Amino acid sequence: MRVKFDVFKEAALSELEVLVQLQELDTRLSQLSHRFATLPEHQQITEIQSEEVRLGEQLDTVMIELKVLRRSQTDREAEVQGLEDKIAKSTSALYGGDITSPKEAAAMQNEIESISRRQTVLEDQIIELMEQIEPFALEEAGIEAQRSVGGETLRDLEEQLAVAQAEIEVEQRAVNTERAQIEERAGDDLVALYERNRNRMGDHTAVGRLVGTSCGACFLGISAVEIDRIRRLPSNEPSECPECGALLIR
Repeated sequence: MRVKFDVFKEAALSELEVLVQLQELDTRLSQLSHRFATLPEHQQITEIQSEEVRLGEQLDTVMIELKVLRRSQTDREAEVQGLEDKIAKSTSALYGGDITSPKEAAAMQNEIESISRRQTVLEDQIIELMEQIEPFALEEAGIEAQRSVGGETLRDLEEQLAVAQAEIEVEQRAVNTERAQIEERAGDDLVALYERNRNRMGDHTAVGRLVGTSCGACFLGISAVEIDRIRRLPSNEPSECPECGALLIR
């Protein structure tokens, strides 16, 4: 009879041991999730994306300035071209023999000179506009270069993150497979008890070993009366720590 009792006790202890194994596997799953969540690539990607937003806004501002300046330059260049065409036409008429009256020739000459002065003013304005455009154009090129480098870095980081995620997911699948096997061994009732306690305990340890007269989950001592009560329970009946509520494995 003694042998049979010992065998039963070992079987019961083994049955409750699955709770410890489930907790160890759940802890491992939490560690894997935490490991992925705290990979440095996440923060680096966030920083690059924030910088991309900042650079995009800066580029928008620069492009607005460039658009205004370049439009002004284009308008003046078009006007200069029109004046050059007019000067060419007037010069051709003046020296081509079409005008014979000295008065008309003098008027035409004055008109050509007036147009030339306007052309000079416009050309000076174009030079000024080009000087104003240059720093904005350089800034635009600099921003685009930064965005290009940032884009390449972002792609590299995303690839690194994908590789790390794939490795972690392999571990997670292996742990989940082992967990499913242990759940099958434990049975629905014991698993349900464990899950209820784990949900109730939150981040705290849901299962703890009874070590002497102390709970292995909260490490607090248990009164002699309570220890005596716990030890009188059937070996396959789970008990709770009176201090923290963890399921005690004894």
